[in-house]
Amino acid sequence: MTISYQGKTETAEGRTLAELMSAKGVDTAKAIVEAGGEIYAPGSDLGAVALTEGMEVNVFRVVAGG
Repeated sequence: MTISYQGKTETAEGRTLAELMSAKGVDTAKAIVEAGGEIYAPGSDLGAVALTEGMEVNVFRVVAGG
């Protein structure tokens, strides 16, 4: 299935958002994920979110600073 990841069209790796994040090496405990118009906070259950054809997925990493 084809999705948009970080603004680039590609073939999805996995069937759920959790599988995709794992394949991409994303630490979901430290990332905010926007997928299909929904926002998922760090630590969300991304295994319950199925990837769909054409879904847009963007990852924002949480960093501390001052």
